[in-house]
Amino acid sequence: MKKDSNDIINVDDLVEKVERLPQKEREVVYEKLEIYKGDLPHPETLKGYNELYPDAAKKIIDNGIAESEHRRSMESKYLQNNVRAHKLGQMLGFIIALSIVACGTFLIFTGNPISGSIMTGTTALGVIGLFTGQNNK
Repeated sequence: MKKDSNDIINVDDLVEKVERLPQKEREVVYEKLEIYKGDLPHPETLKGYNELYPDAAKKIIDNGIAESEHRRSMESKYLQNNVRAHKLGQMLGFIIALSIVACGTFLIFTGNPISGSIMTGTTALGVIGLFTGQNNK
């Protein structure tokens, strides 16, 4: 098998070599060739572990199950915390917006209508954008 500089098997070369074999030899190669992908080792590998250490396969599988449960638990906590943070941000933003509108209204009633209108108007536009989803930043 030809390997490139990263020690990865060149699959195209391997396929070409297998295709050039006589039919019977090609069938043997296809019978031996097995691609396995998953979180747990291949069942044959697990049998080998059991031969070396009794109950090793069970421990490996139990560990895989525990790891999956832990990952799901962490993802669930992450999502719950994101939702909580988003809600808190919206509540605090709303409180700040109300405070700014109150200050703008105070400015309008104390003889500063332009300043108060600008403060109140820009805050209102920002809050509308925030709560309608128009503010992507």
